[in-house]
Amino acid sequence: MVIESLTALLVLITAIYAYLTYRMAKASEASMEAVRDQSEAMLRPYITVAPFIRPHTPFLYLRVKNTGRMGARNLHLTLDRDFFQYGEKDGADKNLRSKSAFSTPIDCFPPGAELIFALGPGWVLFGKSAQPDVSPTQFNVTATYEFLGKKAEEVNRVDLRPYIGSEGELDPVVEELERIRKVMEKKK
Repeated sequence: MVIESLTALLVLITAIYAYLTYRMAKASEASMEAVRDQSEAMLRPYITVAPFIRPHTPFLYLRVKNTGRMGARNLHLTLDRDFFQYGEKDGADKNLRSKSAFSTPIDCFPPGAELIFALGPGWVLFGKSAQPDVSPTQFNVTATYEFLGKKAEEVNRVDLRPYIGSEGELDPVVEELERIRKVMEKKK
């Protein structure tokens, strides 16, 4: 009877030990998965799309950049609507959608690479004669690409409205040269 009780106790202790070992293995597996995901997040490509004002000018540009540490393979960039640069609807070559970067896949977009597209001057995009159907102030750029055998899709919302009424940085040297030019013109 004592031996049977000890055997039952030993079976119970072994079962508890097996359960705890199983839980530790699962926790370790989850930890390894988190480390793997974190490593992937640090190394993977990230395609960012953002507007900016070119320094010392009133021109807005669109920057597409790989801010990640790995190249984006088979990158497809698409716009959800037409955007005609400088508000010029007449030229098909002025439509961002028809530009090579938005109509043809990019085999590899390396880390740090960037594409810059002119959108137009502020007075054309936001002025009284602005045409939202030609040069919209809001649109989406979708980047679909592959890395490490995985597929990613990032939708970047571009909103130009915050730039209404803002001013680009002015270069003091350029301002002074402008003043000198005006003085020289008056003397003629």
